[in-house]
Amino acid sequence: MGLGIRRKLIGTLILVGLFPLAMSLIVILVGGAAMQLSRIRNSYEQVAAACSKDISTRLLDVELDRLEFVGTGPQVMDLLRARMSEAPPPLPPATIPSRSAGAADLDARWDSLKEMDSPLKEILANPVSQRLRDLTSNDLHPRRIFVTDAKGELVAADVKTDDFFQADEEWWQQAYNNGKGRLYVSSLVTEPDKTEMVEIAMPIYGVVDGKRTVIGIIKDKLASAWLLESLTTQAKLTGSQAQLIDLDMGKTIYASAGADVEMAERFFLAHQDYPRMAISKLLLNKIVLGSSPVEFNLKVMKRFPEVQVPRWVLVVSKPSQEAMTPVYRLALTVAAIGVALILVLFILGVAISNREIIMPILRLREATAAVGRGELNVRLLSADSSDATFRKDELGDLARDFDEMTRQLQKNVNQLARSNEAKRRFMELAGHELRTPVTYLLGVCQLAQKQIQQLSGAATDGAPEDAATVALAAKNAAATQAAMVKIAAKTQRLSRIIDNLLKLVNNDQFTTKLNKEPVDMRALLLQVTSDHRPFIQERKQQLTVEVAENLPSIEADRDKLEDALTNLVSNAIRFSPDGGTVRVAAHEVTGDMLEILVEDSGPGIPAQDLANLFEPFYTGSDILQHHSGTFEFGSKGIGLGLAIVRRFIELHGGIVRAHAIVREGKTAGTQFQILLPLAKEDGEVVGTAVVGSGT
Repeated sequence: MGLGIRRKLIGTLILVGLFPLAMSLIVILVGGAAMQLSRIRNSYEQVAAACSKDISTRLLDVELDRLEFVGTGPQVMDLLRARMSEAPPPLPPATIPSRSAGAADLDARWDSLKEMDSPLKEILANPVSQRLRDLTSNDLHPRRIFVTDAKGELVAADVKTDDFFQADEEWWQQAYNNGKGRLYVSSLVTEPDKTEMVEIAMPIYGVVDGKRTVIGIIKDKLASAWLLESLTTQAKLTGSQAQLIDLDMGKTIYASAGADVEMAERFFLAHQDYPRMAISKLLLNKIVLGSSPVEFNLKVMKRFPEVQVPRWVLVVSKPSQEAMTPVYRLALTVAAIGVALILVLFILGVAISNREIIMPILRLREATAAVGRGELNVRLLSADSSDATFRKDELGDLARDFDEMTRQLQKNVNQLARSNEAKRRFMELAGHELRTPVTYLLGVCQLAQKQIQQLSGAATDGAPEDAATVALAAKNAAATQAAMVKIAAKTQRLSRIIDNLLKLVNNDQFTTKLNKEPVDMRALLLQVTSDHRPFIQERKQQLTVEVAENLPSIEADRDKLEDALTNLVSNAIRFSPDGGTVRVAAHEVTGDMLEILVEDSGPGIPAQDLANLFEPFYTGSDILQHHSGTFEFGSKGIGLGLAIVRRFIELHGGIVRAHAIVREGKTAGTQFQILLPLAKEDGEVVGTAVVGSGT
């Protein structure tokens, strides 16, 4: 079973409408997710860049400036020069100083010394130490700051340090750099109290024996909490996880609370080209992150011959599932709205298609089926062309074409019905018309045979001189002659009927060609009227011919015009009573038309018959009453003569009409009007037939 139009239309809506909408929705959702991930990644990149810059600024721009300011101050420089003069560093200066006996003894007793014990008191109470305490007292974050001489021995500190001798420490050796000096920044180190610190060691230069050399080292230990404060703050603001990765160590040295350190660290170390990763791969990752290296200020570092700083990378991350939660929520909202919109559009599309396409097609199908059943009066549109089903579109045009087709079909069927009726009437008329003269001819012939037999017998039995026989023979001869005259008339009538039938058949199509030639209409009219004068005389009628002397000639087929005029004149004689009047007139009208009038003085044509008068086989309301009065008066034919007249006149571009003649309020005959176009001197037809009422 084939699919109905509704199923096909719904399938088309799904393929053409819903499927692209669904695909567009999927693309929008996937694209939105990718854009959201990209936006989050870019946001994390910006956060990481801002935090790394803040770390660099705090670590070098702020802290290093403080150390330089203190370390190059006059108090520190005087103290260190004094220490150099008391006990210069061992030679050569490129070697790392070893612990002296006094330094070893003091370092051994250092843990047991109190702040008021000597020599710790001298170290903590000198002006430089006081300056260092003033520096740290204004800070809100923990720090330790102290100064050693070129031998690694402590000379000033804000608080008691862990050791007196510092030259054996890694940071000191890195900063001393065999006497050349180096700016040293450590990675995060963990104190015994679990506090994470960053060490900054800066060499202090002085002139010894005319040479610039390291005369001391100042060290600052900063709490990482203050240094990484912006990182923690931004992590809270963005709802992300932040961590600091040391590339030299290959591990995370700091992480914000709740960070999945292992996954972010492993992913970053494996995908350090993450910012350039394609969106398609980004969608498949389990984590989204942004990273930025901590780039220390080159202008600050250029003040030192050598610099050693850690390679830190700041990573801001969040699991993709968690980062995409707003996207998923938005996607569900968009999907719900999209599905609702798709359903609304689908229902609306089905309703519109049902109203605008299916219903008109169903009505067309019903109307077509009705026409197939023979109901030719079916119409889809009302008379004022306003219909609730059909609108002014292609289906509306189809409905109008259908109505026009059914009207034309109904007209053609009616014409066929009329043709069938005409055929039936033709058979009836032909049978009646042909039977009457034939019957008469047979009767007359039989009578003539009897009379001839009687005449022949009398002539044989009687004497030739018998007067009675002669008289009888003469009488029979006269009767035979009269019968022969009637036979000739009836035969002529029968011949005329047959000729008309043949003419109608031969000229039924519009393919008839005219044999045109110049025709003198005055001569033609006089010839036709002259041919009919014997009939006029027999009926004792009066023939009036009014033909203008200067009547122009026309280009026409003489034989066809003669046939048409002969039909009209013979009809006028036939339908005028004995002693009546027949009038034939012709003159030029409007300069380009020739008017011919043929009038009779008969009873006239009923008004209901005028419309169909020129139709083939139409003979009027009563088709069986064909004879009344004397010879040929009122005799109706089979309805072919006037049909032939109209056909021949129309072939010449003219028209023919019939009008009732009314005198004193009564019908006094019928007038036939012919209008023919005239020709110019070069033979070109002038004008067309003018439709108007004749007089």
